Amino acid sequence: MRAVVAQRHGPVVEAAIGVGALLAYNLAKARTGGSIDEGIRNARRIVALEKRLGVFVEPAMQRLVLRGTWSRRIWGTAYLSSQLVVLPLTLRLAYRRLPHAYPAIRTLAIIAWSGGVAWYARQPVAPPRMVPGIGIEDSVSDGVIPMDHPIVRLVYHPVAAMPSLHVGMAPVVAWTIWSATTRPSLRAAAVAYPLAVATTVVVTGNHFLADIAGGLAIVAPAAAAARWISRAPGIPGTPEDA
Repeated sequence: MRAVVAQRHGPVVEAAIGVGALLAYNLAKARTGGSIDEGIRNARRIVALEKRLGVFVEPAMQRLVLRGTWSRRIWGTAYLSSQLVVLPLTLRLAYRRLPHAYPAIRTLAIIAWSGGVAWYARQPVAPPRMVPGIGIEDSVSDGVIPMDHPIVRLVYHPVAAMPSLHVGMAPVVAWTIWSATTRPSLRAAAVAYPLAVATTVVVTGNHFLADIAGGLAIVAPAAAAARWISRAPGIPGTPEDA
């Protein structure tokens, strides 16, 4: 099984794996976790922790960045695009330009998504925008793609904010773009991307700073595991055979 996962398969097979894994992740996330009340209680615990640590800056960041209706639409669209558009395109880029690294990147994403679902089930956390009285407004529920629309809820759970895999996967996107090109403009965009995603998830009211830390805590061991799996012996082009 490890040898199969470590291989770079044909484009149709890899597309099926990628789309299937992303759909499975979102569907599992939508059906995993506790009630909204439980999610809000856990979110309030995060607020209390961040206040004790002096890092509860989410309301101030939102007030600084969100300016008017178009600002909200732009940031809301960016939030959805980072996971549903940028990440799949990054996997495609890795497949075409980084063939030896692609199996590890694809496997990393699947492991991270699986870890995220397990965390959602164990510790449901509501996004800041759903927690009354903490000074964070809901800037996305009535946006271009309403987060509370019944169709959106098929692939979205309202209390699955911890961990933030938007941010957790952002360094993977950045590394892939950096490694796949030598153009200074694209490399500059790659360097800026993780910070841009972190800003997006906070100012839209979808994640706390603690959720960002949780996302990185999921992806780091997932990267180590994916790297080990991708080194399956007997697969031409993997580090074990180099």
